[in-house]
Amino acid sequence: MTAYPDGGLAVRDADGTLVGGLSAPTGGGRFTVVSPGRAELRWTTTPAAPQAVAFSLGTRGIVSATWGEREGGRSLAVVPTGWARDAGDAGRELVWAEVTAAQPEADTSGMRDQLTCHAIGARDKASWNLEPWRPDVGLLAVMAARCNPS
Repeated sequence: MTAYPDGGLAVRDADGTLVGGLSAPTGGGRFTVVSPGRAELRWTTTPAAPQAVAFSLGTRGIVSATWGEREGGRSLAVVPTGWARDAGDAGRELVWAEVTAAQPEADTSGMRDQLTCHAIGARDKASWNLEPWRPDVGLLAVMAARCNPS
C-alpha cells in the first residue's frame, strides 16, 4: 500500500502491482499505512463532534487507451473511469499503471507529465490525449502549456 499526500491510498498485490485505490476521505481524514498490508483512517484534525467520512474504492483506472492520429502525429487517447477522474492521487496512479501496462511505449516522463496535467486541470475532458512527439519539458511547463507543450 502507498498513502498519498492528498489522503488517498494505493492498494497493491503481493507482487507490488497496483490493483486499486481508495480516494481521499472527506471530513478531515487521511489514510496512513501502519504496516505492510494494513492502513488506518486517521484524523488530520480533531473534530468537535463525530463526522461522517466518505471515500470510494476503485479497481479500474481506464476505460480505454487507443492510439490514433491527431494534429501533430500519433496520439494516445486515454479514457479514464469516473472513479479515476475524481480519486486524486490514487486514481491518477492507477490510470498511469494501466496505461503503461496496456501500452508500454507510453511509459515516458513526457507522457506521464501530460497525463498528470490532464488529471489535475482537465479531468472532465472526454479523453486525455497524450502525444509522444511533444517535448519533455517537465510538469510545470506542461501545465503552463495547458497539457500541450510545443
